[in-house]
Amino acid sequence: MKIRKIISLALSAAMLMSAGITAFAAPDTEKTDDTELYSETFDMTDVKPRGEDGVVFEHELENGDYTVTVTTGGKTETNANIYINGGERVRAYTLEAGSTQENPQPVVITDGKLSVQVLGENPNVTEIKIEQIPERTEPGEKPTIFVAGDSTAQTYVYENVYPQTGWGQVFSEQFTDDVIVENRSMGGRSSKSYNNDGRLDRILTEMKPGDYIFIQFGINDGAENKPERYISVEDYKKLIADKYIGETEKRGGIPVLMTATAAAWWDEENNNFMESRQDYADPTRDLAKELGCKFIDANRIITDEWNSMNKDDVLSGYFICEPLESKAYPTGTNDTTHLKAKGARRIASLIADAIPENVPELAKYLKPEEAFTDIDGHWAKDTIERLAADGVIEGDGSGKFNPDGTVTRAEFLKMVMEATGVPGHAYREGECLDAKQDNWYCYYVQSALDKGIIPAHMIGPGGYGKETKTLAEATEDTEAVTTEIYKFHPQLISDASAPGEPLEAFPSAFDGDKPITREEMAALLFDVYWFATVTSKDRFASVCSIPENVFTDEDEIDPAYKVSVISAEVYDLVSGMGDGTFAPKAELTRAQAATVIGGLLP
Repeated sequence: MKIRKIISLALSAAMLMSAGITAFAAPDTEKTDDTELYSETFDMTDVKPRGEDGVVFEHELENGDYTVTVTTGGKTETNANIYINGGERVRAYTLEAGSTQENPQPVVITDGKLSVQVLGENPNVTEIKIEQIPERTEPGEKPTIFVAGDSTAQTYVYENVYPQTGWGQVFSEQFTDDVIVENRSMGGRSSKSYNNDGRLDRILTEMKPGDYIFIQFGINDGAENKPERYISVEDYKKLIADKYIGETEKRGGIPVLMTATAAAWWDEENNNFMESRQDYADPTRDLAKELGCKFIDANRIITDEWNSMNKDDVLSGYFICEPLESKAYPTGTNDTTHLKAKGARRIASLIADAIPENVPELAKYLKPEEAFTDIDGHWAKDTIERLAADGVIEGDGSGKFNPDGTVTRAEFLKMVMEATGVPGHAYREGECLDAKQDNWYCYYVQSALDKGIIPAHMIGPGGYGKETKTLAEATEDTEAVTTEIYKFHPQLISDASAPGEPLEAFPSAFDGDKPITREEMAALLFDVYWFATVTSKDRFASVCSIPENVFTDEDEIDPAYKVSVISAEVYDLVSGMGDGTFAPKAELTRAQAATVIGGLLP
């Protein structure tokens, strides 16, 4: 590791005076492995703001990686907004009198200069500390893949924005545990604003030799009406080349340049998905050729794939939501840029498929096609392998499928809803029976309740009734937006020994973790199928003429499920056990579930 030159005290003083700062501390250097690391703290308590420019601090530093900590607070209320090297690093915040706040920020110096500006009515800057970060000369125990991108790749918290999903959020599913995937993408960012925010600096200051950075921008970069994002094509190419790629390579990292993900823009005249995002995609392609860097043309790969698929199937992966599906957009969306989990996983898979040719060193970390070791000779082997290849089902992570294992109610509900294209709904507290926000299946249960497609008998005594749900309140200019949903009403009971007491409801619950029986499976399957395919009819009415003696053990089927079970057999959705029985009380196995779901798919 080369020895860093320590900035002279005389030079520091000169820079402080030029910035209007008169108080400073002598440099404090640290030693690590016989290498001096620059560390200096500047006392800012007597520094006054310079009008609208606020508190300004400028300092010369040798190029490299640093942590710059700006501390604010004092006897009066503090209002501060921190910029470093021209980029907003800490958004405006307020502290009560007597409170302090340290704001450490990673900073990559590339031009020998550090500038700090603190704006606010009363910024109360007390200290600025600069600490050099040691160079990383050794690879980590595992290589890390950093993903630097925008909202199409971002990781989303479903509690807030279900069902929006970024491809970077699920990218790790494509790799073995021998590599780490760090998704650092952020919505609304261009290559310029991502850099100004310090997000790139954070990656560069953490990166070790042998780490990767997947670089994907170009959707927000051309927003001329948003100066914090806009960057000309020429400046875009220079920023990507000099900092995103150049600084990565200086640290022994491997940059992988990408074009932006394609939007699902349908061309009615030509009956195909048209090219999108070409204003920055073409310059990105040109830059990759000029630099000879590793490159994945995601835009072209995705567009080609979409044009080989059914239009509706492609659109089902985008953030096109029905009312109540999205918590952030309860009235619905028609977003053909952003993604749901289905589309995000497709794109992540397409990017991973391009790795062997374009980033061959990473190929050894890709998950191999799953081959189950416990299904040889099993009657459902072909179906299980087909669904696994299509990503519909998964094993247990150890190379086994466990075909005779049981399936829970929640697992089967998810399977059948996804197979029939019925979306989940954002969770609503108090309207989802016993399912809670932290139950992975709450979105499926919420939607199934709203649609009335969970057999009432599975929930408890009671039944469904229609209800009008307000999605957006009326304003002076617009009417209220409403939608019709179903709501389960439990049967009421009274205590005969205590006349006059308020009525109570029978307990009701979905019991998502409970193994599902074959009769429950058939009833749930038929209700979801009927909703998805025959929505113009009343799905609570008798759907067909029910034949008799379809199964030899029909009398063992719960009367509440019998019509649905026989109807499911008539519609070729389920079959018996091969000996004339249906075994209604038996628990559904994973192999049986795979066979049922396989029958619903093309």
